[in-house]
Amino acid sequence: MALFLSCAPVVLAAPTAPGLRTAIEEYAPPGPEGSLTTERIRAAGASAVKIVVSWSQIAPAEPAPGFDPTNPFDPGYEWGELDREVNLAVASGLEPIVVLFGAPRWAEGGPGVAAGGINAPDPDQLALFARAAALRYDGTHAGLPRVRYWDVWNEPNVSLFMIPQFEAGKPVSIARYREMVNDVAGAVKAVHPDNLVIAGELFPNAVMRPELQAVAPLAFLRGLLCVSGGPHPRRTCRTRVDADIIGVHPYSSGGPSDRPANPENVWIGNLSSVRTLIAAAQRSGNLVSSGPVGFWVTEFAWNTNPPDAGGVPVNLDARWIAEALYRMSRSGVSLAVYFGLRDGPPAPSIFQTGLYYSCAGGMQCDLPKPSLAAFRFPFVAYTTNRKRQVVVWGRTPAGVPGSVQVQSSAGGGWRRLTTLRTDGDGIFAARMRIPGKAHLTRLTLRAVLSPGSARLAGSSKEEHASPAFSLERPPDLQVAPFG
Repeated sequence: MALFLSCAPVVLAAPTAPGLRTAIEEYAPPGPEGSLTTERIRAAGASAVKIVVSWSQIAPAEPAPGFDPTNPFDPGYEWGELDREVNLAVASGLEPIVVLFGAPRWAEGGPGVAAGGINAPDPDQLALFARAAALRYDGTHAGLPRVRYWDVWNEPNVSLFMIPQFEAGKPVSIARYREMVNDVAGAVKAVHPDNLVIAGELFPNAVMRPELQAVAPLAFLRGLLCVSGGPHPRRTCRTRVDADIIGVHPYSSGGPSDRPANPENVWIGNLSSVRTLIAAAQRSGNLVSSGPVGFWVTEFAWNTNPPDAGGVPVNLDARWIAEALYRMSRSGVSLAVYFGLRDGPPAPSIFQTGLYYSCAGGMQCDLPKPSLAAFRFPFVAYTTNRKRQVVVWGRTPAGVPGSVQVQSSAGGGWRRLTTLRTDGDGIFAARMRIPGKAHLTRLTLRAVLSPGSARLAGSSKEEHASPAFSLERPPDLQVAPFG
C-alpha cells in the first residue's frame, strides 16, 4: 500500500496485510437501545459487528418428528432474535460476523448430563445448522439480508467452551474442531462459494488445572494445521482445513508490547508467530482457501479503572488500544474486534472493557471513555535510536483515505510537523526528524484530519484530532485483562 508525503519524512514499510478494519462485539438489545448500539458502533469507526449465535436457542429443545435441520423455515427453528440483530447491523452499514456456538443437548456427543452446549458438539449436526443459517441469510429472502462471514465456535481450545480438551493427557479437542470447521465450510460454501469461514477464536493461554484446562493456542494451531514449530514451519502430516480466516483472542496480562512467558501462548506482543503458522500451512496445502488466508484478532480489550479498581487506568488504556492496533497492523492483522461497546453491569460482572461507561439509567446516559477516541482514531509515535527521529503510525476514523497533519506540543499550543497522505485504507506511517531543542520526552504528538478528510469521515469538529500521544513511555503495568 503506497503512502505519499508532502514533505521530508520517510515512508515506512507497508504492513503485510491489506489495511486494518475494526469491529466491535456487542449485543444489540430490542427497542431504541438496539439502534443506538449499532449507531455507536459505526460512529466508533467500525465497519463490522460480531454477533454470537446461540444454536441451542434457535434450534428446538427436542426435534419433533419430521424436523429438517437444513430447512431455515422449518417451524422448529426460532430465528427471530438473530433476524433482528442481523437486520439492525446491515441497516446501520455494518457487516455482520456470525459466530456459530452452543449446541442443543441432542447435538452434544459427549456422555453425561448437558454441559451448556459445549460437550463434544456434533460436527455433522453443526454443519446442518450452518447450512440452514447460510440459506436463511443468502440474500434471496425478503427482509433477510446476506451474511458472508461464518465463524466456527468460540475458544475451542479451552474447557470453558468445549469439553473434553484432553483424554489421557493428550489433546482431543483439536481433531473434533478440525471436523467442525471443515463441515461448516462445506455447508456454507455450498450455499454461496464466496461465503467466508473463520476458524480459531483461540483462548490466549495454556492452562492445566482441575477446574480449567486449555491447549496452548500455538500448539492447538500446529495440531489443527499439521505444521511444525520454529521460525520455518513445515508440514508434519497430510490433512486439510478449509478456512478463509484464522482468528485469535490475544488478551495480554500487561501492555501491548508484553510477550508471554510461555511462547506457546498468544498475546498482542507475539502475534507474528500466528501469521508465520498461517503462511506455512497455506504454502503446504494443509490450509485451503480460494485466496490468501486472512488473519484476524477476533477479541481484545482490558478492564478499565474506573469502574474496576483492578483494571487499567483509563488514560493508559486509551494508549494501549492505539498501540495494540498499531502492533496488530504490523503483524498482518486485517480486522481487529474490540470486546464490548459498553461496560457490563456492576459486580458480579467481570467485564468492564467497554468503550463507554455503563449508566444505570440506560444507554442514553452512557459516557464515553478516553478509549473510544483511541479506538476510533488510533495514533502512536515512538522515538528511535537516531537523534530526534520519531516513528508515527495511525489510522483515520473508519479508515477513510485522505490526508492528516502530524502536530506536536510541548505543553502549549499545537504546531504542524508535516502532512501525510494515507493509503486507500486510511493508514499513514512515517519516520521523521523533530526540529527544535526541546527534549523529546517532553513532547506529545497527535494527528489531525485535513478538512476534506474530516468531511469524508463525517466527524464533528472536536473529533478531527486523534488523542495526544506522549513520547515519554509510561511504566508497564502487569494487570490481568479482566482486572
